[in-house]
Amino acid sequence: MLTGVLISAPAAAKPTPTPTPTPTPMSTLDSFKARITSSDFQAQGSVVGSIKVALIIGSSSGPITGTFKVKGGDSDVSISSKILGITATNDNSVVGDWAYSRMNGGEWTKAPASGKTLQGFVGSGIVLTDEGVETKFGKQLHRLTVANMADVDLSAFGIAAGPGQESLTVSSLSFWAEDDGTPAGLSIQASLDQKIFNTPSHETVTLDISIDTLSGVTITAPTS
Repeated sequence: MLTGVLISAPAAAKPTPTPTPTPTPMSTLDSFKARITSSDFQAQGSVVGSIKVALIIGSSSGPITGTFKVKGGDSDVSISSKILGITATNDNSVVGDWAYSRMNGGEWTKAPASGKTLQGFVGSGIVLTDEGVETKFGKQLHRLTVANMADVDLSAFGIAAGPGQESLTVSSLSFWAEDDGTPAGLSIQASLDQKIFNTPSHETVTLDISIDTLSGVTITAPTS
């Protein structure tokens, strides 16, 4: 009689589980763009800055203050400057398809809106460069600069030239964002020409617009 030896087959090896890939976190720049271009983006804050005027008789400078609001495609911006003892306030509001403007609390004028918005500007494919972290508005923030000024139209930010102001040109534009891309503000440098006391002048303007809140913003069309 032959005696057989029972040989057990080796146990099948357990498959090695495939590790779940770790999502790559969005960069500050990409996160900023996603937040700004959201259809329900809204922000409100204050404007500070300075204006320098070059006249034939010399130069002078003064402060700028104001407020800034944006909600979706609507915006409301009020900017006051004081130069040579003269205070000028320029109000601009965009609600729906209409743009409203007035100077020094006068009558509102109404015209079709340009159709340019903050969301549209950031989402248009403009090149933004993260220049690193700097101290701004009392925080450590990323400076996101716009590479090409040629396509910058300040009406996208609710800012327009007032009566008698010409050749409004933007020389630099930077956004500010926290590490996670939360928008914190923007800085604008621009120039324009106008007459002061019937004398031609060239003005250089610097604006720092801080974002104080990203919710609860209300914008309505002027009624008078």
